[in-house]
Amino acid sequence: MTEHGESLGAPPELRRVEPGEEDPARPDEVSGARSRASETEPDAARVAVRETVKLDLSRPAGPARTPDGSDRDVADGDYGDDVVATMDTVLIPHGRPGEDVSTMETVLLPRGRPAGTRRPRGAPLPVAALVNTGWAALQLLGPLFLLTVAVRAAEGPIDWALSLRFVLAGWLLGHGVPLTVALDGRLGAMELAPLALTALALWRVSRAGVHTTRAIGAQGSGSFRQAALAAGAVGLVYGVFGVAAAALAQAPGLLVLPWRAGLHCAVLGLAAGALGSVRAGGVLRRLARSTPVLLRDGVRAGVVAALLVLAVGAGAVGLAVAINGGEAARDMAGFSTGVLGQAGLTLLSLAYGPNLAVWAASYLLGPGFAAGTLPLTQLPVFAGVPDGPLRGAGWLLTVLPLLAGAAAAVLMARRRLRPRRTRHGDVVTPPARWLRMCGSALAAGVVAGLLLAAAAYASGGALPVTGAVRTGPVVWQVALMAALVVTLGGLLGVAGFWSWRGFRRQA
Repeated sequence: MTEHGESLGAPPELRRVEPGEEDPARPDEVSGARSRASETEPDAARVAVRETVKLDLSRPAGPARTPDGSDRDVADGDYGDDVVATMDTVLIPHGRPGEDVSTMETVLLPRGRPAGTRRPRGAPLPVAALVNTGWAALQLLGPLFLLTVAVRAAEGPIDWALSLRFVLAGWLLGHGVPLTVALDGRLGAMELAPLALTALALWRVSRAGVHTTRAIGAQGSGSFRQAALAAGAVGLVYGVFGVAAAALAQAPGLLVLPWRAGLHCAVLGLAAGALGSVRAGGVLRRLARSTPVLLRDGVRAGVVAALLVLAVGAGAVGLAVAINGGEAARDMAGFSTGVLGQAGLTLLSLAYGPNLAVWAASYLLGPGFAAGTLPLTQLPVFAGVPDGPLRGAGWLLTVLPLLAGAAAAVLMARRRLRPRRTRHGDVVTPPARWLRMCGSALAAGVVAGLLLAAAAYASGGALPVTGAVRTGPVVWQVALMAALVVTLGGLLGVAGFWSWRGFRRQA
């Protein structure tokens, strides 16, 4: 018997009670609620007769499951009161006519799976890493092989083995693996990596890290261990691919060290795979929440400033090639190739375009770069390489990296002072902490200097026509000048935003 004297032998009849209708099972409660509603407001009586529904957070959406394992709906009335009493219910308000949705109370639901549920097991880690990393490598090797075959078909019969070796050598060169090639009867080192190919490879391997994390069931878990395992597996598989590619690319006129290829591919695969796994696994969000605001804003502003400086360099390269368009056209005409051959030369020039963007950024920052005998390669993109310092109004271009740092700082301050909506629906503006923003500008300079130094190191290298002389900028000079310029620009940007905000308030 219940406390109301009702028997538990027969299940109660579940029926929806319409607003305004008395529930025969609860006449006292409904009448009491109506009397209190008449004292407060007429619509308050609806609170007593609101409908509740069962939310089973431990199972997927679908019909409820009875203790014996069969699927039955709650409305079927096949449950006993002892089962119904243990069900979790959530009150669902009907709402009042004309009530604004934005003023209703909200409840923050935690992300992830409900407490007490086990994460479903995914695919084995070796299988997931092998499949995803292999697909990432094929997505880059496939188009390169088709392009190489098309260019060689325009010249005559296709040598499939030679085309495969050429593609594998170019793929390894994009990962920074040095090649030893025979040129004019002597051996020379080819170390200048096309950064466009490097960027595409890193992008695809980072996606392999994302898919591997999802495949093992670690997406959004926030586990450092799962992210490290996924990144390590991707890097290991990618390193094995590098060793295999080096072994297949060996030829009488081409020498590649397999251990060097495996090391380069493993390191790049580990870095790119980690970038994808920490994002997919929720580790990046976890790290960001535990990082101080000063450092978090500084890292974000430093990345933006480095990208803006590289964008300025890319614009300067395009302007230089356009000015020297006649020389670039003569270099293109110097190659006795057909239409497909010229298309291949154009794509090769585009592959080395990011290298020239980094060199141009170093040129505008002040350190410059060592060109050596680059014009002797006769690639059209090298027609824009300057032969001396800037003259005349060209000195105005050196202000652009400073403006890039200022723009990154302004974006940081604007984002930090942007009005935000609280959980209660109120719009508030965070207080301006200018000293902390200045500290973030200093941190942004350090981050931008490190990033541009890494880009300068990756963009340089030796060429067979230059001998042992390294082509490209000096790394430590780029790091120092980039840090100084971006820091100064960031401080000027914060000061300018402070002045503009004060002038706007006075107006």
